[in-house]
Amino acid sequence: MKRMTPMLTLATGTVLAAVLFTMSAQAAPPAPAAGAGAGQANAAAPPGAAPGAAPDAPGAPGAPADEPATPGAQPAATSPPPSPPAASPAPGTAAVDGTWTGHLDGGATIALTVRQGKAVAYVCDGRSLEIWLRGTVTGKELDLTGKDGARLTGTVEGDRVRGEVRVGDKRWAFTATATGGTSPALYRATAQVRDAGVDGGWILLADGTQVGVVTWNGKPVAAPPLDPAFGTTIVNGVTITAVPVFPDAPAGR
Repeated sequence: MKRMTPMLTLATGTVLAAVLFTMSAQAAPPAPAAGAGAGQANAAAPPGAAPGAAPDAPGAPGAPADEPATPGAQPAATSPPPSPPAASPAPGTAAVDGTWTGHLDGGATIALTVRQGKAVAYVCDGRSLEIWLRGTVTGKELDLTGKDGARLTGTVEGDRVRGEVRVGDKRWAFTATATGGTSPALYRATAQVRDAGVDGGWILLADGTQVGVVTWNGKPVAAPPLDPAFGTTIVNGVTITAVPVFPDAPAGR
C-alpha cells in the first residue's frame, strides 16, 4: 500500500492538471484570424476607398453638391444688365406738330406747318409779296430760312406761334393760331405753260377765305380762287393744279 501512494498522488495531479488546462482553454476567447478581420473592414468601406480612410467631407469632389446642375435649377450667378431706357423723342418734335395761320403786323398773311421737327411757312399779301421758308423745330423753337436772306424765328406757345420774319432790313412780328384740323393750309402750283413759267401759292384760312399770289413769267398777279376739292384754278385761261405743301416735301413745293 505504501508503494501505491506516490502513484496515486501523481495520477491525481495529472488529472487535475488536465482538467485545469481544459477549463482554461474553454474560458479564453478564440483569437481572430488575420484574414477574416481584414475582410470585414473592406466590406464596410466604400469601393475604392483605402482601408481606414476617413469618409468624404461634404462638398468634396464627387459629392452631390458638385454634380452638374440641371439647366434652370440654379439661379444665374449674376442678373442680366438692365435694359436701356426707351429712347425718347426729341423734345417738342412730335408735340408741336400742327398747322397755324395768322398775320404779320404789316398786314400780310402767314401759314406754318410743322411735322416731326421740320417746318414750312408761306407769307403773302395777296398782291406781290410772297416768301417761302423752310427749316427745323428744336424743342418749341422754329428757325426757317428762304430766298434773299429771308428768315423766320418763332416759338410755339400753346396753340399759338409767335415770332418774327426778316428780309434784309425789314422786320415783321407775327402771331399765328392753330387751325385745329388736319386739312392742309398751304398749296403751291408750279407749271410751264405756253412758254411761261407759273408759280403760285395759296393760304387757305380756317374761315374759308384764301390769300395767294401767282407769278406768271416772273410777274406777280392776284391768285384766282383755288378749288380745294380738286386743287385746281384757272390763270390766264389755263387750268393750273396746285398740291398741298408739307415740310417733308421736296424743295420748291
